[in-house]
Amino acid sequence: MSFDFPQDSVQSNYSSSKPSDESVAISHHEEIDAELSRLFNKFKTDGLPIEVDFRELVNWIPYSDSYTHYIHSYPAKLLKHIPIFFLNSKILLPEKGSVVLDPFCGSGTVLLESMLSGHNSLGCDANPLARLIAKVKTTKLDSNVIRSQKNNIVAKAKRLRKFAPLNVTNIDHWFPKKTQLHLSKLIRAIEGLPESNEKDFFKATFSSIIKKVSFSDPNLSVPVKIKPSKYNDPTTKEKAEKQLLSVENTDVLSVFEKHIEQNIKRIDLLEQVDTESLKCEVISKDARKISSSLSPNSEPLKANSVDFIVTSPPYAGAQKYVRSSSLNLGWLGFCEKNTLRDYERLNIGREHYSKSEYKDIIQLSIEEIDRVLERIWEKNPLRAHINGNYLLEMKSAIAEMYRVLKTDKYCTIVIGNNEVCGEPFETQKFIRLLAEQTGFKTELVLVDEIHSRGLMTKRNKTASVINSEWILVFKK
Repeated sequence: MSFDFPQDSVQSNYSSSKPSDESVAISHHEEIDAELSRLFNKFKTDGLPIEVDFRELVNWIPYSDSYTHYIHSYPAKLLKHIPIFFLNSKILLPEKGSVVLDPFCGSGTVLLESMLSGHNSLGCDANPLARLIAKVKTTKLDSNVIRSQKNNIVAKAKRLRKFAPLNVTNIDHWFPKKTQLHLSKLIRAIEGLPESNEKDFFKATFSSIIKKVSFSDPNLSVPVKIKPSKYNDPTTKEKAEKQLLSVENTDVLSVFEKHIEQNIKRIDLLEQVDTESLKCEVISKDARKISSSLSPNSEPLKANSVDFIVTSPPYAGAQKYVRSSSLNLGWLGFCEKNTLRDYERLNIGREHYSKSEYKDIIQLSIEEIDRVLERIWEKNPLRAHINGNYLLEMKSAIAEMYRVLKTDKYCTIVIGNNEVCGEPFETQKFIRLLAEQTGFKTELVLVDEIHSRGLMTKRNKTASVINSEWILVFKK
C-alpha cells in the first residue's frame, strides 16, 4: 500500500467554481439529512451499531485528489467523505458560519472540508509538520506571486555553494550526498524569505518531496530503507534496484519545481471558493488543554464556544506519527531545539516508556476497561501501560471537548478497535464509556469498513492491524 498519494494530476473540485455554501448542492443537503434522520431513528430503536459506507453516502464526492487535500501526504488521513457527510447536515449544523473544532486535526482534512462547507474551523495538533500542512492547505494564495518567488528560490539555491547541515536523523543513511547538498541549498533559500503564508507554502512543498528523493521505501509509512536483497522475486528485486538508482540520480530542484506547479493548481481551485468571511486556524498543540491560539501563555479556548466537533484521534500505539514525519521534521529545522522523542511525548498514544513509568497497572474505575487492562498486564505490562495511559489521556481530551462544546450540540469521534497481546481491545466501546462518564449522550454508532487507509501496518507481535472505522456521535 503506497504512502504517497498520486501527485501527477490534480482532479477538479467538487462542483467547479461554486462558492463554499453551494459546494454541496441543496438536494445533497436534503439527502444527507434524510439519511441521518433514518440512522438516528434506527439507533434510537435498536441501540445497535449500524454498518454504513461513507463513500456511498456521499457518492458524488470523488475519492481522488480535490482542492488542496493532496498538497502533502500524511499518515492515516481521515477519509474526507466522513466529515463531508456530517458537515453538510442541517440537523447538526443548521447555520452557515458555525464553529467546527477538530482537536486532532492532523494535516487538516476536517478544517478544509469545514471551509468548503461554509463553516469556521479550529484545529489542534502536537506535530508541527501537521500544523504547517493544515495551515497551507486552508490558506488562499496568489499563484502569480508563488511562481515569481519560486523562480527566485531556485535561482538562489543554484547560486549557493556551501552545505549547511541540519539535524536530520542518519542523513547519510537516507540521502545521497548530492541530494543532501541540493536539499540543504533549497531549504536555505526558502528560509531566506520573510515570514509569510507564501513561505509556509514553499516549506510544505519542500517537505512533500523529502521521502520521494530519499532511499526510503515509498510503500511504507515510516522510513525504511529500500533493500533489493530482501526480495526473492527477480522482477521485484530489479524494481527495487532501479528505485535506488533513480534516487541516486534525482534532480532535486526539478522535483521541487514540478511539485510547486502541482500545488499551485490545487491552491487555484481553493481560490475559486468564496471563503473570505470564514476563519480557519490551528489554535493549539494539545487536545487535553485547548488554547485559544498558538501564542505562548494563550488563554484556554472559551467554554461553550464550539458548534460541532468532528475528529479522528490517534490509536494507542498504532501509528508512529512522529517517526513517519522524522525526515521532514529534521529538514524543516523542527529538531534543532526538540528531539523526535520530545515530539513523541506530546502525542496521545505514544509507545515509549521507561520501566519506572509502568511499575503499577493503570486503572480507570470502569470495570469493562479495567478487566481488559488487567488481562493485558499479565501478558505484557508495557502494552497494558501504553493502552491504559492512552485511555487516561483520551479521557482528558474528551472532557476538554465537552467543556468547549455548546449545550445540545454534537461531537463525532472516528476511531478503530484493536487487538493487544491477543486480547480484543474495543477502543470504540471504551471511548464511548469515557464520553458517557463525562456527560455525553450517545446518539448514534456507525461502522465503516476501511478499504484503504494506506498506513495501517502491523507494528509488532503484540499489536494488530485496524480494519474498521467506528463513528460515534455524541450530544452534550
